[in-house]
Amino acid sequence: MRPLYSLAVGLVLAAAAAGQDVAPRFGVLHNPDLYKQDTPQEALAAALGAIDRERYDYLVAHLLDPDWVDGRIAANRGYFDRVAGEQIVATAAGAALRGPELDARVREVSTRLNYQRLTADVRRKLADEPDNVKDLRRFARDGQFQVAGDTATATLKDVKDRALYFKKVNNRWFVENRKDEAVAPPPKE
Repeated sequence: MRPLYSLAVGLVLAAAAAGQDVAPRFGVLHNPDLYKQDTPQEALAAALGAIDRERYDYLVAHLLDPDWVDGRIAANRGYFDRVAGEQIVATAAGAALRGPELDARVREVSTRLNYQRLTADVRRKLADEPDNVKDLRRFARDGQFQVAGDTATATLKDVKDRALYFKKVNNRWFVENRKDEAVAPPPKE
């Protein structure tokens, strides 16, 4: 009975993955029905929904700027490659691996550990600085969104020194992790 159940679950998951237009990222399936990204406003709402559901894994994998995420992963790759290598060769199965098989396994474990750390860092940052989430909610509620091609900016009427930035990649909008100050309009004379 158990093998039949496992086969059924596997087929359902495979069918779900096959029906997606976006590949899983870091093992996290894309869910465009729950987390819409057709506009910058939807991307922000999706990010807030992921935070509310404590789906930081989804937030990092599918809603934050993929260039920023990939850059953070790349910056820490050396450390996590060493950690993964030590963990793998410490196991009997890992000690038997050689050459390309060992390299592939190290890269797989390294990426997973690195992604888990980044996800934990994002979770911790948002927990340690709850005003950031309040600000995101305010941008979602009161923000003025300006779209220019594949980039967008959200501003607040009464806040001239901050903005929220978005970028469009492959028809999906992502929240950028930028601290750049918004360009304040020139004073009216």
